[in-house]
Amino acid sequence: MKRIGLWAGPLLFVAALFYWPLANILGEGLGQDWLRTFAEPRVLSAIWFTVWQAVLSTAICILLGIPGAYVLYRKKFRGQKLLRAIITVPLVLPTIVVAISFASFRSMHEIYRTLGLDLIVDVFVDNPIYWIIVAHIFVNYSIAVRTIGGVWVTMDNETEEAAELAGAGRLRTLVSITLPQLKPAVVSAAALIFLFCATSYGIILILGGGLVHSVETEIASAATQFLDLPKAAALAIMQTLLTVAAFTYSENITKGAIGIEQVDEGNAHPPLDKRDWLATTITFVTIGFLTLMPILVVLARAFVHGDGGFGLENFANLSGRGDRDLLNISVGQAALNTLRNVSISTLIAVTLGTLSAYLLSRPIRGKNLKARKFVNRVIDISLLLPMGISSVVLGFGFLISFGGGPLPLRSSWLIVPLVQALMALPLVIRLIYPALVSIGSDHREAASTAGANARQTWWHIESRMIRTVIVTAIGYALVVSIGEFGAASLLAYGDQATLPTVLYALISRPGSTNYGMAMAVTAILILLTFALVSAVTFRKKPRRHSSRSALS
Repeated sequence: MKRIGLWAGPLLFVAALFYWPLANILGEGLGQDWLRTFAEPRVLSAIWFTVWQAVLSTAICILLGIPGAYVLYRKKFRGQKLLRAIITVPLVLPTIVVAISFASFRSMHEIYRTLGLDLIVDVFVDNPIYWIIVAHIFVNYSIAVRTIGGVWVTMDNETEEAAELAGAGRLRTLVSITLPQLKPAVVSAAALIFLFCATSYGIILILGGGLVHSVETEIASAATQFLDLPKAAALAIMQTLLTVAAFTYSENITKGAIGIEQVDEGNAHPPLDKRDWLATTITFVTIGFLTLMPILVVLARAFVHGDGGFGLENFANLSGRGDRDLLNISVGQAALNTLRNVSISTLIAVTLGTLSAYLLSRPIRGKNLKARKFVNRVIDISLLLPMGISSVVLGFGFLISFGGGPLPLRSSWLIVPLVQALMALPLVIRLIYPALVSIGSDHREAASTAGANARQTWWHIESRMIRTVIVTAIGYALVVSIGEFGAASLLAYGDQATLPTVLYALISRPGSTNYGMAMAVTAILILLTFALVSAVTFRKKPRRHSSRSALS
C-alpha cells in the first residue's frame, strides 16, 4: 500500500497533464472523418518529409556518434570533459536558438557565390532541407555520443585486447565484437534521435521559411491559423503513432534501462595513440565545424549593430521593446517570466522524476517474475512517452483540455511551467533510473542488515552515490525548461511571454534593431546554457561511502 501511495503523485501528474489531453486529441480526431486528412497532398508530403528526414538525420548522427563515443569516452586526453560539455550544449539549447544560429550561419556561405561556386550555393546553401538536416545533426549528435559512450566506457578492455592479439584490426574488432555489445545503446540512441527529429518544430519553422512542411508545422498551422481542430487532432494521432512505434522497437531491442549518465566510468582507459587517427579526425572535425562554428558565428554577430560596427548596442536595446514597440513586454520582463517558470517546472520534474526512478529501481513483489518485469516496463514507458510527443502536440492538447472544467488552466500562467515540467520529467527519469540500477542492490542488503529502513538507505547511501547524477538532472531540467518553445508559442500570451517566444517575435519581424536584439538574446541563452552544462560536467566527484559507514 505504501508503494502505491508513493506512485500516486507521478502517475496522477502524467495522467492529468499528458494522457487526458492526449485522449481529448484522439477523441477530437477520431470523431471526424479523420482519414480524409491523410489524403490531402500537402499532408502526405509533410508526413513523408517528417519520416525521411528523421531517418537520414538519425543515420548520420549514429555514424558520426560512434567514433565520437570512442574518442570522448573510451580514451583519455586533456580537455575531454570540455569537449563533452561543448557537444551537449546544442542538445539543451532552445530549438529557436538553434534555428537562428543556423540561419545566421547559412548567410555566411554566400561567399561561395562570389567565388563562382554557384552549384554549391544552389544545391546546399539555398536548400532549406539541407540546413534542417544539418541543424538536426547539430542538436542530436551528443545523444549518440553520450548514450553509446556511456555504455562503452563501462565495458572492459579484455575482449578487444584479445582480438588484437589474435591479429584482428581496429575496424574488424569494432564490427565483430564491440558493436554487437553496443547494440542496445545504439538502438536506444537512434530511437530517441528519430523522435526528436520527427517532432522538430522551431528548426523547421524558421529554417524552412514556410517552404518546408512537417507534421509539427501542419499541426500548429491547423490549430492556430485555420482553427481546424479535427485536422490538427488527426495529425497529432499520426505523430503519436510514430512515437509509440519508435519506443516499441527500442524497448524490444534494449530490454533494459539505457541512460546517458554514468555513476562510475569503470576502469582507467588508455590515451589516444596514432592508430586512433581516423576516429579522432572525424570527431574533431565534427565538433569544430558542426558544433562550434554555428555557435561562434552567433556570438560574434551579437556584437554587430545596425551600421556594421562592433559594440554593446544590441544588448543595450534589450531594455526596450524593439522597432515600433513590437513586443508586449521587455526582454527583461520575459526573462523574469522564464525564471519563474523554470524554477517551478524544475522543482516538479526533479521531485517526481527522482521518486519515479527510485520506485522503478525497486523490484515489484510477487511470485511471477515475468509479470513483475512487465508491469515495471509498462510504468516506465508510460512515464517516458511524453518525451516522444512534441511540445506542439502537448500545447494543442492543453488548449482543448484546460479551457474549463475542474482544471481551467488555459487562462493561468501556471500552464507553461506545468507543460515544461511534463517535458523535463522523462529526461530526469532517464538520467536517474539507470544510475540507480547500475549501483546494484548490495548496499541495500548491507544497510538492511545494519538495521536501516528504506528511507534511511535512500537518504544516507543511495542519494549520496548518485548525487552527481541528480545534480545533472537538475541542470538539464533547467535548460530544457528555459528553452521550451513549441508549447509556449501556443500557451504564453501577452505579459506572460517567455524568452523563446520573445526571441521568435524579434527574429520574425524586419528591422536591424529587432535582428540585433535577437542575436543578443540568442548569445545570452547560449552562454547560460553552456554555463549550466559546464557546472554539471565539471562537478566534483563524491567519495564512495560504504553502506555501514554512511549509516554511522
